[in-house]
Amino acid sequence: MAVYYYGVESFKKVFGPKGEVKQCSFCHQSYQETYVKFNKWGHLDYIPLIYLGADYYHFCPVCFNGDKFVKEGKKEAKRIVKDKTPATTNLVPRGIHHASSKTYDLILEDKNSGQTFPIGTNMKKSDYKALKKSRFYKKIEEVEM
Repeated sequence: MAVYYYGVESFKKVFGPKGEVKQCSFCHQSYQETYVKFNKWGHLDYIPLIYLGADYYHFCPVCFNGDKFVKEGKKEAKRIVKDKTPATTNLVPRGIHHASSKTYDLILEDKNSGQTFPIGTNMKKSDYKALKKSRFYKKIEEVEM
């Protein structure tokens, strides 16, 4: 008797700041948007077999407010993602570890203007890791205070 597992799996690819500088309707900051592509695959026993298409999303890098591209916008998203123009904005995520209180802060620092944006403050380690993962930050510079 054999057991087979099947389903749909998504693989993400994060593209850094791309396209024109736009003002976010939520936080009113002006930066290039971050683009993410999710490739959907049908799998059998965790082996991707059938390509089911891709979804494109765009986010504000500061507040992470964004949307999924609908059918008409997918061509535009593909064009922007393939563009090899270097980014004009330079936002760098930083982690701050408060050893005395065992809490963490996550901030974004604008290298061009020196402005900082707090993303999360006074978080437990598990919340800090979950926030980094949800914002697609793999390795960031962490400072102990």
